[in-house]
Amino acid sequence: MKLLIFLAASLTAAHAGTVDPALLDPVEHKGETEAILELPQIMGQVEANQALQSLTGDAKVSALITTLKGLTSAAQAPFISIAASLGLTTEPYWASNIILVKGLTPDKLASLASTPGEFTLRAQNIATIPPQETGAEFNADMNQNTPQLGVAQIRAPVAWANNITGEGVVVGIIDTGVNNAHVAFNQSFAGVWLDPYYNRPGPSDQQGHGTRCAGIIFGRENGVGVAPGARYVACSGLNHQGSGPEAVIIRCAQYLMTETPRPHIINNSWGGGSNNTWFNAAISAWRNAGIIPVFPVGSWASSATCRSAISPGDQPNVISVGATTEIDARSIDSARGPSLDGLLKPEVSAPGSNIVSCGAGPHVSGAIALILSAHPTWIFDEIYNALAKSAAHPTLSSEDRTCGFPGPHDYPNYSFGYGRIDVAAALGL
Repeated sequence: MKLLIFLAASLTAAHAGTVDPALLDPVEHKGETEAILELPQIMGQVEANQALQSLTGDAKVSALITTLKGLTSAAQAPFISIAASLGLTTEPYWASNIILVKGLTPDKLASLASTPGEFTLRAQNIATIPPQETGAEFNADMNQNTPQLGVAQIRAPVAWANNITGEGVVVGIIDTGVNNAHVAFNQSFAGVWLDPYYNRPGPSDQQGHGTRCAGIIFGRENGVGVAPGARYVACSGLNHQGSGPEAVIIRCAQYLMTETPRPHIINNSWGGGSNNTWFNAAISAWRNAGIIPVFPVGSWASSATCRSAISPGDQPNVISVGATTEIDARSIDSARGPSLDGLLKPEVSAPGSNIVSCGAGPHVSGAIALILSAHPTWIFDEIYNALAKSAAHPTLSSEDRTCGFPGPHDYPNYSFGYGRIDVAAALGL
């Protein structure tokens, strides 16, 4: 109660920050010692920088990172100094203008909250994977000459027959890890790996979710991978339990931007909550770096209702993916749009039920790898349009129609988006 009264008084002072009420009880009564100090995001300044935006390729990415680091460092410096004077430790980030503050007590939180400036102190957001899919694992004794169901449905083998396998494309994975020892990933690893939790020296995956997603994207054996010629880089943003706090996810977002090779695509088969913008700055940074972000629209048990898309998949500037079954129906647990802000969600759909490996999003990441392999200069909009215009249009059920339509026709809609992807058609094959 003392903390609540103190904060109520301090936060009415001119120019003081804001404390999310949801943070107060954990700090005062549950021993919580960490919080995010969020400052106004600066991506708008970056995107308005005409000199930076006139650059291309590595030069643009280098300038982008330098600018982000400079702007966030200047904004964060006074708060880092005050936190240090209070005996708090801090971890600053630049892909999002946030500081992770450690060592909080009720009194220290109150003192930090009274600092003049525009900022918010809040709990970290937590990302999680959906409930485990029921599809079989990919095993070495499966028929290596038969593409798995999801791979065949999106017609990836047609691309392979035209010597388009994803060669030259690097896919980033932020997940529970990747079991690099699996035969399906022979010579796939491009040498970039970070494990913020357990400091594992090379790619591994005790939980298994990241490995299943990776298998769909670029698995080289057993017919599981859409783009078997692609390579991967990875950051273990989720722990062995399949969850990860905001600061770790942002660290992964930064890491994959700064390392060589830099990924063309980053697959993110995780999320949580709706209409949550905490990852938007990192998404904008990726987009400015030429990286294509792919997210699930959501496959949680309660996802069958309208406006049930999860974040970050319900946000702009990403390709969000719904899940379909082996008969091209919407998977029963695949979220529907629109987003709470009225955006078309999902944008596209892909196989996500009873498949070898995991989820729907990775099929789209694999498809994008094939498209980039054939068209290496294509950017986000060109790839998005190719996937949207070529998508198959499953027959809509009455349930598929319940959320309405963004336009006068059956497609696009809030169950399938523009439809179930057909990568061969997207490639004009």
